Amino acid sequence: MRNNPIGRVVGALLALCVLGSPAWGAAVNSADDVGIASVVTDTTKPRQCVFAYAVIDTGNNDMFVSRQQVTPGPDESANRSRFPCPTQVPTRLATRALEACLSRTADAKLCVYGDMARGFESRPDIRQTAENTSRCASDLANYIGIACFDTGDRQVCNVACGGTEQEARDLARGRCEVKQQKRCPITGVAEILPPQ
Repeated sequence: MRNNPIGRVVGALLALCVLGSPAWGAAVNSADDVGIASVVTDTTKPRQCVFAYAVIDTGNNDMFVSRQQVTPGPDESANRSRFPCPTQVPTRLATRALEACLSRTADAKLCVYGDMARGFESRPDIRQTAENTSRCASDLANYIGIACFDTGDRQVCNVACGGTEQEARDLARGRCEVKQQKRCPITGVAEILPPQ
């Protein structure tokens, strides 16, 4: 086993488990010269709550999904391999959701939440958008969907959460068409939980 690099890594991992250095689920670094992934993580532990926000730069119609993970409390237990999300969402999460947009735009006023009020095309302001309906929680849905119509200068959009990609897309399109009273053919969807 001395000349076998895989054997060295397995031996090192076994030694770590016996000594108890890292907790289960913690990242374990392996040797760089071995032809396997450098990080091993526990993919069987429950997923923490993630809030996904749809954010738009109205200057160039760039859309962003901002994911933010929330650490579960000590008394919380997982349901269906996921921890519940808090019912009260701190305002700082909403502020952080805009940062992906703010770091890429020339004018901070162009960054808004993805769920827009009717008439947004004539009053394109963040006050005409809603933070709470621009986010989806990972304990309730798997995907965040967005649907928009094009005004020529900008897109006007609405957001919905769904269990599947198609459901999130269909619910977003339905929300947009009811709220905006227009056809909303521009759609997009993203996973709420990032891949493990």
